[in-house]
Amino acid sequence: MNSSLIRVLQQTPGFRSLALRVHPIWFFRFTRWSVTLSNWFWPGTRGRARIFEAVLRDQFNSKDLRARTHRYLVHLRLFKDIEIAWNNWEGRRGDWILIEGESHLQRAIEQGKGAVLISSHNYGFSKLVAPVLAQRGYKVHRGGNGGAKADLRRSRWGEKEQVNWNYLHYKGDYWHRVQQLKAIQRALAANGVVHVSPRGFNKGDEDTATEFFGRKYYLDPNWFRVFQICQAPILPCFAVGNADRQIKIVIHPPLTLGKTTARAFAEIQSDYITRFPEYGRLWKSVYVDRGKW
Repeated sequence: MNSSLIRVLQQTPGFRSLALRVHPIWFFRFTRWSVTLSNWFWPGTRGRARIFEAVLRDQFNSKDLRARTHRYLVHLRLFKDIEIAWNNWEGRRGDWILIEGESHLQRAIEQGKGAVLISSHNYGFSKLVAPVLAQRGYKVHRGGNGGAKADLRRSRWGEKEQVNWNYLHYKGDYWHRVQQLKAIQRALAANGVVHVSPRGFNKGDEDTATEFFGRKYYLDPNWFRVFQICQAPILPCFAVGNADRQIKIVIHPPLTLGKTTARAFAEIQSDYITRFPEYGRLWKSVYVDRGKW
């Protein structure tokens, strides 16, 4: 289902003014209820649930797997609609978003070299990191392959004058990668925060291998070459749900720069995917290409 009910309602005259008066937690409760109904009646939702369960059936008991499957479906829906939540309740961030480990970022910034936050690609609510930190006063730059859709992605977070973070995108070829490297260096020289999410592939170097449930995928080594060039503090950062139905952004202590940087991040990423697989969005690819992992 390409357009969720909450997205349709958001476009209905008068609905947003009503939504602004509702506590954000009710948005999350509504999402859980709508996912439950969708899982009963919508074939696409049931299909995603079956794929998740097929991949992880041997890892959890039936009760735990059912609970994780529901959280997985809720995550997929929230991830699609999270810009709506941000536009409605940006000023009430404390009611539904928590930050853990911000002191690590503050100490990194105090060094005057800027800081790089590194998140897992296609995992959790990492696209919330840039707007949340920008609201807290950091100069944030989000790096990625946005291509022609970069401006559209940015506009979903509100009017241009309200979006106080920058999107650094490249189109994938050598020239645009060089341009992005220079943009990252300028951002770090201004003591800014650069947030990136390296992609993963089913083949690569063992130093970048992320292990999960007997499988592996390999991080894009180009980002770690960029980190070596920039020599700024590198801090792992993950955004997942918590027991209170809120979103928690966790900033880890900085990694040691060198040959072990990719390995150290891969181990942290492996831990998240193993403990909280429901926040991943790679399970369809894992299922379809299960013979290649």
